Amino acid sequence: MSKTLIFIPARSGSKRIKNKNIRKINGKPLIYWTIKYAKKYSKSEDILVSSDSSIINQLSTKEKIKCLKRPKRLSGDNANVYFAVVHALKKIENNKKYKYIALLQPTSPIRPKNMISDGIKILKKNKNFQNLIHLEKTYYKLGSLSKQNEWQPLYGYTARGQDITNQYRPSGCLFLYLRKDFENFKKFMKRKNYGFIQNKKIETVNIDNEEDFIKLKFLLKK
Repeated sequence: MSKTLIFIPARSGSKRIKNKNIRKINGKPLIYWTIKYAKKYSKSEDILVSSDSSIINQLSTKEKIKCLKRPKRLSGDNANVYFAVVHALKKIENNKKYKYIALLQPTSPIRPKNMISDGIKILKKNKNFQNLIHLEKTYYKLGSLSKQNEWQPLYGYTARGQDITNQYRPSGCLFLYLRKDFENFKKFMKRKNYGFIQNKKIETVNIDNEEDFIKLKFLLKK
């Protein structure tokens, strides 16, 4: 894992849930659980938190993890986390030593064991992929609303949940990237993404609203 940089993005702003990255879960801030996971698989010097929050900076320091001050221009609601990673790489001495970048979102604190090392093995085996995204299967009947408020399903009106067999979404648990040529945005957008689905099922949660916090508390009790 010494060739892997674990990057934890944790900006302070959030429209739906205020200060969600520092909200207490089981007596600890939400981001703590992702830092704890990262420390099981990497040395502290290979883990980096990126944030515009002084509170998160203090929390990271307490856990002996470096926190890089993120500029405001990279911390807004519309900011692409890709540019936060590029900003961090420019600030790291000898950043070329890293072959992989493992991005762990604090909002997905429940992760399978050995997820990062398993993902690296997949990218090593599948040379035509440069990125890897951990996915979870969904059975939701999705659709959109027209300007006239007509619901337009992506599937037929008679489709059932069990009929939806090839629908997945990012779990938020892991985004793994080859470090090579990462800073070139045009090349990055053309890179292939490997969909990482683990056979051993573990229920995850990606915090996006208050209901997700309720689900997280339930899963942690289990």
